[in-house]
Amino acid sequence: MFVICAALVAVSGCTNTSQATSAGSPDTTQTSGAHMAGPAAEVHVTQEAVDATPHPWVLATPESAIRSCLDWTAYAYRVGQSRLASSTMTPSEMVRVDAYIQYNIEKQRLIDQKLDSLTLGALSATSTSTIIPGVEVWTYSYLSTGVGNPVLGGPYSATYDTTYTVVQSEDGTWLVDSVKATARGTVK
Repeated sequence: MFVICAALVAVSGCTNTSQATSAGSPDTTQTSGAHMAGPAAEVHVTQEAVDATPHPWVLATPESAIRSCLDWTAYAYRVGQSRLASSTMTPSEMVRVDAYIQYNIEKQRLIDQKLDSLTLGALSATSTSTIIPGVEVWTYSYLSTGVGNPVLGGPYSATYDTTYTVVQSEDGTWLVDSVKATARGTVK
């Protein structure tokens, strides 16, 4: 998971946010709270980005949980709201996602990323979790948190060798518990 490495890595429902949308305004403004990583900051997100929600998550298998987690984490990074990905991961992984979002907000940026390909390897199960290796290829850009989200850098490409740990919940669904990602080459 690209940005889930260096967080591409980051989160827990630790972000306190309030959101306001002006009628007819193309931007949604939110104030990101200071719970986990820093002071409150004004973050503008276009309505188009907010409306571009991924497909509903599917947590029926370890593989579908990973794909859903990647989709919803990319969306959370784009709109600066970690809680939006929380249904696809455990609280410990959520802390990592939130931390990365907060880190980027402190740098006055968001990440717009697209998963170009995901190849998952053979899973190995333990008594408490399932481990699945993978390779991810991403295209991403850094966007300003200012009105209109102008591009600050990119598009860039990154490839990661990943190891996912996935756990089954009491209700039978699968959640991503951790992601270990190693970049192939330099990540901007």
